[in-house]
Amino acid sequence: MTSSEHSTATPHTACVLVVDDNDHVRRLLSLALETAGFEVLEAGTQHEAHQRLETTRPAALVLDLQHADKDGLDLLGQVRARSDLDRVPIVFLAGYGDDDDALRWQVMRAGADWFGQRPVGMVELQDRVKKLVTNGRPRLKPIGGTHRCRTTRIHRLKPTG
Repeated sequence: MTSSEHSTATPHTACVLVVDDNDHVRRLLSLALETAGFEVLEAGTQHEAHQRLETTRPAALVLDLQHADKDGLDLLGQVRARSDLDRVPIVFLAGYGDDDDALRWQVMRAGADWFGQRPVGMVELQDRVKKLVTNGRPRLKPIGGTHRCRTTRIHRLKPTG
């Protein structure tokens, strides 16, 4: 088999910024995304991520600040506050913990487009990033807008006889 038979390359090369405070994990995430055909930039800290974002507008971000979830949430909020980056899809990775649902809620509310828990499968990561880069950030419908559920009248059958 040739290497192209194993390749899951994207139709176009898009840049993804991987932010991870663990050098080994950051390299594994980067390798997985490079294998999928992405150009990858790396940052090991929130500060490095801001430096990269000053000179590059990536097609997506992968945030995995496992030793500092608070830093990851801070960075997520700061990226979402920037008008030049507000449409960039963000994947947020976190470890398993006691309050997974609470963290997931915080992360999604802060503007992440996908929340994954470590260990995340590399193929799943590749697929999620590809979909987000190809389709853009998901658009959410507003809750409680002018659209109201229509109530339908229920007809009950009466017993005969």
